Amino acid sequence: MKNNTSKIKTIKRVLAPVVRLAPRLKPRLKPLNDIREAYQGNTGQWTSTGNDPQFSCEFPIFDLHTGWYMITLDIESSNVFDVAKFYIDQGKGYLEEESIEVPYQSRKTAKRIVRFDRKAHGIRFDPHSSPGEFTVRKFLMSPVTFKFAEARMLRKLMRWCPSKHEDTVAGTREMLKQQAENTGQGYQVVLECHYSALFSAPQRSHNYNQWIEKNEAAILPSKEELTAIGSENSKPLISVIMPTYNTDVGWLNEAIESVINQSYTNWQLCISDDGSSSTDTVDAIKHWSKTDNRIRTVFSEGGAGIASNTNSALALANGDYCVFFDHDDILADNALFEVATNVVQQPDLKLIYSDEDKVDSSGERIDPHFKPDWNPDLLLSQNYICHLVALKRSVIKQVGGLRTGFEGAQDHDLLLRVMEVVRADEVKHIAKVLYHWRMTPESTAATAQAKSYSTDSGIAAVRDYLSRVNSAATVSQGKYPNTYQVSWGLPDVVPKVSIIIPTRDRLDILSQCIGSVLQRTDYPDYEIIVVDNESVEPATHEYFEQLKAQGNIKILKYDGVFNYSAINNFAVGHASGDVITMMNNDIEVINEGWLREMVSHAVRSDVGCVGAKLLYKNNMVQHAGVILGIGGVAGHAHKYFDAESAGYFSRLHLTQNLSAVTAACLTVEKKIYQQAGGFNESHLKVAFNDVDFCLRVGALNLRNVWSPYALLYHHESVSRGHEDTQEKKTRFNSEASYMQQQWGELLNSDPAYNRNLTLVREDFSLAA
Repeated sequence: MKNNTSKIKTIKRVLAPVVRLAPRLKPRLKPLNDIREAYQGNTGQWTSTGNDPQFSCEFPIFDLHTGWYMITLDIESSNVFDVAKFYIDQGKGYLEEESIEVPYQSRKTAKRIVRFDRKAHGIRFDPHSSPGEFTVRKFLMSPVTFKFAEARMLRKLMRWCPSKHEDTVAGTREMLKQQAENTGQGYQVVLECHYSALFSAPQRSHNYNQWIEKNEAAILPSKEELTAIGSENSKPLISVIMPTYNTDVGWLNEAIESVINQSYTNWQLCISDDGSSSTDTVDAIKHWSKTDNRIRTVFSEGGAGIASNTNSALALANGDYCVFFDHDDILADNALFEVATNVVQQPDLKLIYSDEDKVDSSGERIDPHFKPDWNPDLLLSQNYICHLVALKRSVIKQVGGLRTGFEGAQDHDLLLRVMEVVRADEVKHIAKVLYHWRMTPESTAATAQAKSYSTDSGIAAVRDYLSRVNSAATVSQGKYPNTYQVSWGLPDVVPKVSIIIPTRDRLDILSQCIGSVLQRTDYPDYEIIVVDNESVEPATHEYFEQLKAQGNIKILKYDGVFNYSAINNFAVGHASGDVITMMNNDIEVINEGWLREMVSHAVRSDVGCVGAKLLYKNNMVQHAGVILGIGGVAGHAHKYFDAESAGYFSRLHLTQNLSAVTAACLTVEKKIYQQAGGFNESHLKVAFNDVDFCLRVGALNLRNVWSPYALLYHHESVSRGHEDTQEKKTRFNSEASYMQQQWGELLNSDPAYNRNLTLVREDFSLAA
């Protein structure tokens, strides 16, 4: 890449309006060029239909002192859901990494607690994350006491309120105070950190500009690498496919220039215009076709639609591979080089995709999407692949090109059909940002609402795929636009499930666990196997006798030192079910369909282990799958996120393939458990046995699945406590060492994660 800065050149720019807030916070508007705006009396309403979402607001120093404040915001917006941003100048200017985000829904009041460590010199206020129309109906910044702020933040952190409201607030406070004590931080700092995590998108939580400067120069090809791809006769020809229609000529020129400036030169650009009425667009295309003989063009009368127009561009192509390219986006300078290099190294590749980011209205590169490797279940839940996509041209012909009737999700439909004819080893993910997706008012890069019809088309595409693979599964819209929930259903003969729960006394949590299973499980055929590891309390044994009367519960006695792996292997040998569910005794069921959901995946022929979404009692995430390499061996994805937050690119609410899931609640077919050899009771008696087991199941060419639709509480380590004795620490270190020796290479490159994301935290933030 010739320019490693974080700015992408843009042709059209519009100045932002300036709002200066007087001491009583009443705005005075100063109209600037090409912006229509109105201040409506004393109602505090600001209206803009401009192309730049920014306001600059300045407060006198004496108005905003140090302390706690509550932001109250009410915006009527053309984007149904959006995020407002506040940049507080506390002496260092307006810093992106210190911005305050307030997600909101149009015409609904949004609030957020913030703290200022120093007096504020000014505030910049961006009501929109993308261009559009908006009216600020209310904007208040009110000073509050810490007592008020604490109460509000704690209530936010326990969003799903269990029966004992006060106990839950107190429990959340105690947990945070304990964490503050353990880490040496102040309680207020820890509280604010967890609270703020509910609002900030993790991909924005670190300075992406600095990351670009530090990392992207290192991936640029050298002259030697450029000439080493192959001989002139063996270099693959890459056809770049670009459909156009009334494209902004500035953006079109920049898109075409990004192809011409590619470091790899054996390409052709195939442009099909769908009857543009803009003479500027047509003239620009004709101009470029005359300046470079690698640019091929075709013009139609119009009205064909995006799928047919793309097929027209494909008809011009004679390359070995086709790269799909939107008419207003930008290719990284080394994009085609990376594709060609991988093709030369692996000639059998059929699908190649890369990471991507977005370009905002000012040309700033933002929101990098660092994707996992091939992830079929995630692709059914969301078109996570999106850009950059390179497909072998023969494969495109094999599946019939793009189809009409799926406009808005025509690319997703194509990928789902390709998924039927490619093997996992024929797919390559390049973990580099090779595509810059421009945010425009019409693009889904700016807001999914800009193409609301795309969700309906996506549902239709997934439904069609499921019908083609002879599945009885159904699909519905997911929690967010352009996300989908696939319900696989159960076979006609429902398999019996054996739920295995090891325990040693702790009647309080065990009875809660079993009671929740019995009361909140709608699965028709299951047994509970309680494995008693030397319980001594009379009340526990009395409870065991009561359980035996249930009919579908049996008690197994296991004597000896606690060995989680051995206990579960022992219990599986006594299980009568065809499906095994391992469950800790500190689990509490939340939703009745949890077991149906897990079994529906476990009985799929290509699936191994299935994991659930586990929450702390205060409704922060305890487990959303396991990420290899975090902390040296493995950590939990999205730990301490709010249960309702989207997570990294909505992944907290999407079914997906992960390398491992926790055995605190894990479902697997009994035959697979036995085929994989069960848990390792020699080297992994307590820790990491579930991770090791999942990796061995994966080695059987089976995919592990995590589902957000099986929802349970996990009162983690209530029964056994923490690794806080020298004996426990020694055992833990030994088990960690075994995992690193056994799986070291895989631990360093989790295919369900991305090497550009951190292994220090569990929040999907950028690697240092």
